[in-house]
Amino acid sequence: MADKYVGQRVDRVDARDKVAGKALYSADYYLEDMLYIKVLRAPHPHALIKSIDVSRAREVPGVVRVITAADVPWVGNFGLIFKDQEVLVREKTRYMGDALAIVAAETEDIARRALEYIEVDYEPLPVISDPLQAMKKDAIYIHEPREESCEPGLNPGNLLCSHRLERGDLEQGMAEADLIVENEIRTPHVEHVALQPEAGVAKYDKESGVCTMWAATQWLHDIQADVAQSLQLNLEQVQIIQPAIGGAFGKREDVSVHIILALMAILTERPVKMEMTREELMITQNKRHPIIFRYKTGVKKDGTITAWEAEVIGDTGAYASTGSAVVHQALYLCTGPYNVPHLRGVSHTLYTNNTYSGAMRGFGATQAAFAYETQMDCIAAELDLDPLELRRKNAYELGSITPNGQVLTTSVGMGETLDRAAEVFGYEPGQRCRQVNGKLRGIGVASSMFGCGYGEGFPDHSIVDLEVSPAGKILIRSAAADVGQGVLTVISQIVAEVLDIPLDLIELAPGDTHTTRNAGSTSATRQTIFSGNAARIAAEELLGKIYHRASIELVRHHPQFLVQKGKVILQGTETRLSLAELARIAREKGDPLQAEGCYFPRTDSPDPATGQGELLYLAYTFNTHITEVEVDPETGLVRVLRVVAVPDVGRVINRTGVEGQSEGGTVMGLGMALMEKQVIEEGITLNADLSTYLIPTAMDMPEIKTEVVESGDAAGPFGAKGIGEPALLPAAPAIINAIYSATGIRFRHIPVTPDQLLTALQNKEQPEEGD
Repeated sequence: MADKYVGQRVDRVDARDKVAGKALYSADYYLEDMLYIKVLRAPHPHALIKSIDVSRAREVPGVVRVITAADVPWVGNFGLIFKDQEVLVREKTRYMGDALAIVAAETEDIARRALEYIEVDYEPLPVISDPLQAMKKDAIYIHEPREESCEPGLNPGNLLCSHRLERGDLEQGMAEADLIVENEIRTPHVEHVALQPEAGVAKYDKESGVCTMWAATQWLHDIQADVAQSLQLNLEQVQIIQPAIGGAFGKREDVSVHIILALMAILTERPVKMEMTREELMITQNKRHPIIFRYKTGVKKDGTITAWEAEVIGDTGAYASTGSAVVHQALYLCTGPYNVPHLRGVSHTLYTNNTYSGAMRGFGATQAAFAYETQMDCIAAELDLDPLELRRKNAYELGSITPNGQVLTTSVGMGETLDRAAEVFGYEPGQRCRQVNGKLRGIGVASSMFGCGYGEGFPDHSIVDLEVSPAGKILIRSAAADVGQGVLTVISQIVAEVLDIPLDLIELAPGDTHTTRNAGSTSATRQTIFSGNAARIAAEELLGKIYHRASIELVRHHPQFLVQKGKVILQGTETRLSLAELARIAREKGDPLQAEGCYFPRTDSPDPATGQGELLYLAYTFNTHITEVEVDPETGLVRVLRVVAVPDVGRVINRTGVEGQSEGGTVMGLGMALMEKQVIEEGITLNADLSTYLIPTAMDMPEIKTEVVESGDAAGPFGAKGIGEPALLPAAPAIINAIYSATGIRFRHIPVTPDQLLTALQNKEQPEEGD
């Protein structure tokens, strides 16, 4: 019997408000008598600040407050993992987004004009924009050395951290190989381009000491904690209410306007608003990490992989953000979803004077997927093997061991994604370039894996609270941020499924640090598993409470009643009561009817010397793309014609949502493959607007067919696992591999732009790295 809601196509719970224009985003909020905030940013990406003179700015009519670091010496640093970022720079700028002064004025124009009157005297320092340069012992320090980050031979002031990975005997594996394939593969800075810029409003109640703000974030409670510790406040003094969120993709994991809003609301004792321009956002806020992969892989003639060696070098920019986790994740996934008995690797995360890098959809797994799928295609070409068959031969299955030593015991649909993709696409082994109307067509294959949740021993949990309203409706309280992926719809479906009630009897409380409890971040493809399981636990507990309390009330008035197929029947009257009616009866008498669901599983921390552990992630999502492209040899223009995407999601909760994630991830990968690159030279962002930073439009859309693999035995509710980030991973490498299939030209970097491809076609030679 099919489930009533789980696995079905259910409309998004927030769809009507968004379509009707009723949803309020951060920039939509207005508070009476509010001031407008603008920030003076760094004049140079690396410089000593000798003095900042704000006296003329303070004299501008309409300016209420101007501050520098000297005015708020008690304000502390912030950061997601390492607290290495200053709210206002004291002595030295490290990138162009550093804040030097903050202006609060009666209008936005006045605040903007006041910035022009601030004078900064500074001494430029050498700029480091290349992580390889940053590694050198004689390079200037961007940060003061930390003892725990020291690594022999590397610059202690620029090395954030190093990680290691080792399993088996690498030398033995290489000796067993018939062929060794070596490559250097690179990925660039990429901007998230969330539709909604960073913005927010805040107000301060002096009597209670509480600062309340409305500003989007992927993790309410973590941002609350960062604001509180930076401003020397108790957690209870910081209240963040979640507005509608216009996309995130990882950017909203970092603090943006939050600390500045709270600080200025407290100092001025008036409501304040801050909204970044697109240019300011692209210069100051985090990017996808550029990473250099150096791979050396041993294989036998039949395609069996025997050994894999990796060096991974990541540019975290001026500040750490999530860099230490992102770059080592790229290392830990260096072999992809393929069996490798012997491996060794090291990763280094470096500071530079570029815009800092942070979380972005895939969190290191995206860069790794492009690297290992490029390597796999190079191996197939060297051995003259079909690319799909090479992957199938080495693909994970039950009992396979990940690079970290985790034995896969459930939900391993990797092989099935390859088989289903080939079937749906109509893939024929050995397919090569063909010409159609003078244009070259090729087919590319790529697969990927992604560990759902924070994993690696990091505390990871979610709490969902349910309550029966006086009208018998179910109120869900969850702080899970719905950034467009539909987590609140998924939670609603799960609660409705367990309670067997219509979805219109479910209500959702807004995310609020004072009224909803910690659900963790909307990242790491974790919310379906974590908040989904928490919702199911809460719903099952509430179901028992409803039956228990309602039965007490019914016994008083109807001594004879029975429960039949989940319905209560009052004998003699033939009255059949639904759960909603029972909930109303239960709620009418006694205390409020509530239930809590907390999901808090444990994972292992990897051994720092080898990266090994028994259970690093609760589940892995696998995905395969087969893509056809068309290349115009006269212009170098690449058109993606069609994509078959086959993710292994364990169990579908919302079928429309899964397909939407798959299509959105595919298009994001198309942008990465063919056009997206944040160009930063000597610390200066050269394309900080959407006229020069290109993203796909409706004219670029291919035909996308998503076919889902369901094993039904993953760690999430009803056997589900996540899809948000894994939907992206194979997209870009499949496109680049298809370009090779069409042209015979191998690119080991992205994006591949028309001018690069045209030049390579004209020269018909392999391009240099980074061209």
